[in-house]
Amino acid sequence: MIFHEDGYYWPMAHYGPADTEELRQAIIAKVNYDDPVSKETSLMARQLADLKAGVTIEQPIYDYDLHDRKTETLTIKPAPVIILEGIHALSVPEVKPLIDLSIYVDTPDDLRLARRIRRDVVERGRSVESVLAQYLGTVRAAHYRHTFPAKFEADLVIADEGLPAYGQVRPSNAAIARMMAPIIGRLRAEGVL
Repeated sequence: MIFHEDGYYWPMAHYGPADTEELRQAIIAKVNYDDPVSKETSLMARQLADLKAGVTIEQPIYDYDLHDRKTETLTIKPAPVIILEGIHALSVPEVKPLIDLSIYVDTPDDLRLARRIRRDVVERGRSVESVLAQYLGTVRAAHYRHTFPAKFEADLVIADEGLPAYGQVRPSNAAIARMMAPIIGRLRAEGVL
């Protein structure tokens, strides 16, 4: 099962009152969502530990349109293999001891930027200018401060094959097999599979 890190962004109330749209926008403007402090990492670590111990959890769900957590949660049951996914998955100190096999997907800067522009413009209705301003103002620095160093501590580093950032492009079965081969090999060696 896949355990998504994004559900753990702090709720809006964590930053103070957001009773008006002006206050909400002020909070949104000041939060660096690409820094791990934007997430409730202690809850994430607790819930990941619970899953590993065989306990069902209620994972928070984050609403990107509202920049806030939803009141609903996602029920997640324990599984033999838990895939923790997210940009900070390998850079949160409370989570590191819970990871049995760490995998860093090494994606070139230009592809990360192109994919971010596509996602934020097409899926989130933002302008290219606002995406570029955010990328240059906080995203790039946060990547090199928090995410990139994990590459050198990861058990496996997998090169991103560079699928385009446009269209409904999906990786081929051969590309997926190449990416999965070292992971499956490691899981078999550890007796998980």
